[in-house]
Amino acid sequence: MQKIIEPILHISYLTYIFLLGSYLIRNALGKRLYKYFGIFAVTLGFTDLFYLIPRMYALLTTGLEENIVFIGWGRLFNSIFSTILLLIIFEIVNIRYSRKNNLQLNKTFLFFTIVRTVLCLMPPNDWFKLIPSPTFALVRFIPLALMTLLLMIIMYIHSKKHRDLHFKIILICVLISLLTVEPWMYFNTSDNFIKSLVLIRTLALNLIVLIGFREFRKITELSRY
Repeated sequence: MQKIIEPILHISYLTYIFLLGSYLIRNALGKRLYKYFGIFAVTLGFTDLFYLIPRMYALLTTGLEENIVFIGWGRLFNSIFSTILLLIIFEIVNIRYSRKNNLQLNKTFLFFTIVRTVLCLMPPNDWFKLIPSPTFALVRFIPLALMTLLLMIIMYIHSKKHRDLHFKIILICVLISLLTVEPWMYFNTSDNFIKSLVLIRTLALNLIVLIGFREFRKITELSRY
């Protein structure tokens, strides 16, 4: 039963997120904010695709151990794309509040991104082992955490100043994604626990997409009158 239900759920979800993201990108003409929400959705789709497809393939064939190389590549790209998601949210915040280009802040985000990516590419991660290195997961988590906390401070200041409820919710979603983005960093966790963390993170990030989509639909409906 698992071999039937899980692939259906995974494919349905990936189809939904890619279609939603493509819709926003295609239709957000002249509305950069919602175009970036669409880019975020598509990037999220690829992030989850790298995680889900190898596991789905392993489930339908010979299991995790026999497909660990495929799964390892998926882990690696999932980890890198999770960092890119934060960069997109940073740009969404800049557009939302018409923030002036802060070169020093941009350099800081770029620095954390490069450090995180380099750490993800290093062999001690043990991506191609059944249980990746929890110690190195913590190491690569540090630049991601600093990057996220900086983003959250910026979001908090501006959402409070502008009384922006939607972006206060997005801030909470970003925090949830930070706490669940590296589930394999925890020691001695079961596969079900990891799946639960991934599900929570996916729901939080999808809520960000849905907030952008609902705002866009509301604006386009009002523009008809």
